[in-house]
Amino acid sequence: MGIIVGLLGILVYLTPQGWLLEEEYGLYWLFHLRGATTPPGEVIVIAADRPSAIQMDLPVSPRFWPWPRDYHARLIQHLAQAGAEIIVLDLIFDSPGSVPEHDQQLAEAIAKAGNVILVERLSAAPPENADAIQLQIIQQKRIPPLPEISTAALSHVPFPLPRMPRINAYWAFKPGIGDSPTMPIAALQAFTLWAYDDFITLLREIENFDTAGLPTNQEEITDLESLILNLREKFVKHPGIKQQLLSELRKNNRFDDHTKHFIQVLANLYSNQPYHYLNFYGPPRTIRTIPYHQILLPADTDANASQSLLEAIKGKAVFVGLSAATQSEQDIVRDSYHTVFTEPEGRQIDGVEIAATAFANLLENKSVSPFPNAGSLVLLFIMGLTLGFIFPMLSNRKLTIISIILATAYLGSAWFVFSRASIWVPLITPLFILIPGAVFGSVLLNFLETRKDRNQLLELFGQFTPGRVVGDLTRHIDTYLHKNQLVFGACLFTDVQGYAALAEKMDPLQLKLLMDDYFHALSKPVKQNNGVVSEIIGDAMLAIWEVTSASKKLREQACESGLAIIDCVDRFNRDSTHPALPTRIGIHFGELLVSRFGSGSINNYIYRVVGDLVNTTSRIENANKPLGTNLLVTHEVIEGIDRFLTRPLGSFLLAGRSSPVYLFELITHRQTATDKQRLLCEMSADALQAYQQQQLTAIEKLKKISKIFPNDGPTKFYLNICLHSPPDQWSSVIKLAKNN
Repeated sequence: MGIIVGLLGILVYLTPQGWLLEEEYGLYWLFHLRGATTPPGEVIVIAADRPSAIQMDLPVSPRFWPWPRDYHARLIQHLAQAGAEIIVLDLIFDSPGSVPEHDQQLAEAIAKAGNVILVERLSAAPPENADAIQLQIIQQKRIPPLPEISTAALSHVPFPLPRMPRINAYWAFKPGIGDSPTMPIAALQAFTLWAYDDFITLLREIENFDTAGLPTNQEEITDLESLILNLREKFVKHPGIKQQLLSELRKNNRFDDHTKHFIQVLANLYSNQPYHYLNFYGPPRTIRTIPYHQILLPADTDANASQSLLEAIKGKAVFVGLSAATQSEQDIVRDSYHTVFTEPEGRQIDGVEIAATAFANLLENKSVSPFPNAGSLVLLFIMGLTLGFIFPMLSNRKLTIISIILATAYLGSAWFVFSRASIWVPLITPLFILIPGAVFGSVLLNFLETRKDRNQLLELFGQFTPGRVVGDLTRHIDTYLHKNQLVFGACLFTDVQGYAALAEKMDPLQLKLLMDDYFHALSKPVKQNNGVVSEIIGDAMLAIWEVTSASKKLREQACESGLAIIDCVDRFNRDSTHPALPTRIGIHFGELLVSRFGSGSINNYIYRVVGDLVNTTSRIENANKPLGTNLLVTHEVIEGIDRFLTRPLGSFLLAGRSSPVYLFELITHRQTATDKQRLLCEMSADALQAYQQQQLTAIEKLKKISKIFPNDGPTKFYLNICLHSPPDQWSSVIKLAKNN
């Protein structure tokens, strides 16, 4: 079973649907278990938002965008003067602005800053039959900014996002257009240009590594994108470069820790997969976000606050783009995406913050890393194998407890490695395939083993004990049958009215055939409601429901059986080919004893259900006769159950008992009860209360019931008592003689 469970986990995990479930739900849970984290301080977002539009007296709606380009020129000037390390504009400039002079101003500001990266527009639809596992690219064709603007920029690159209901990843190098680098990659390379000389020096020290075509130092870099493509190509063709580079880095002591970190960042950048999973830091605007107008209009803010903002920009990577402050604003700007941290009211993370998040992940070497595929398969198989070995040895109760503990422990471990190392291990497959599969398999194995043991006991005891008793006793094969076992149970006892006279008149063979049909009809409702027919003696049937602890469901099943038997008897008696067999039923609940009788060898033993519960149920059934009812239950049976319509009949001291029982007539299901049935119950309860309080009004109330329901048995019973004795002799506990 362990092998089957392990292989099942592997099979599910390898299917596209299994992977999508991991991505859709597993990744979501891991992020929310981890919660928000602090993003690196080197990244800042400048938000072109609605409050800034209002402050700068620009249109808000319906044409919220674009803003005049001279505003962007001035913003770049402010950021460059403040010492921003790089400026990334997540804004499209592929068509002329409304004022040509503004385009020229923007180009001049970009050229003067010397560290501006622009985003390109992409066009063309993705292929229709894209692999569900791979990221589906939204667009394929690059549309650069205006020539004068693109020439002035340090680089201009696209930033494609997957066409998926939820954004979990992005392309670092985009297939389809020459594996072009995307915005976060270009931004990171630009941010680390100061470390290029040390980086290329280490590469030259690697044996058999050809650095031809690479600039020898930072000053020779004229085309950032060409540099990135060249480095990417060399790392892809020589997969071992990364490890050799890191080995050289560890041995080299001439670099400080800061430089070593950024060289490692570049090695990871060029050697990793072409797409990365985003490690979101939290809800929208978790990355520090400064409204556009606070930079462009510092006079409108406090002088100290303005100076503090400008100082915060120094040495930072600044991403500028549309970033809505509210969900309603996002409906206007329409540059937001559904992510794991989409807020309940619908507010999403904007595209510029996703770009900044991707950059920050690369900067920290903390992109989400799916656990290696081979490792995941081994993990799932070993886990399934272990569960399949251990679970069948546990009882059902321990199985439930252990499976919950294991699921919690695995979830905690997955959360720990995700929080500490950003490693994403399979979550949905272990929790919802492996553990439930092992539980189901174990229960199935235990069931098959139990059935085997039950069949052996049936074979052993069947020749000495009636099969109906053996079937009951073997239901709990995990108990020690050689010991007496006290359990909770419900007993249902039936009896045929006038059976003795019928038996005297009928031929014995005909009577046998009639009773066989009768008991066949009665046993069906019992079995359908998980009961066991324990005894059939003459015209009487004893059915039991037993459990090791008190159960409301057990009592409901017994009541369902009683009502169903009444219906079966009515249908049986409507058949004119045989005599009618009016049936009375009693149901009681309490403790009963499964006991062993006999002595000597095991072959001389028989097992019976014994105890006061069985005898009392028989007496309750007999109480139907004086009360003129068909189905009586005790207070213990219906306590806490409200799905049935019942009417109280009072306390009775049954023959052979020293303590009274409180009886109810079980009439029907509450939801199917008629108005007349409800009226009878209400009037009877009122009359019974008056009788128990020894009030003369009880007689009037009983007579009133008798007029509406002239054939009601309990009304006749109580009216007879009231009319033949004074109120002070009306006892709250009525004694029933055996022959009543």
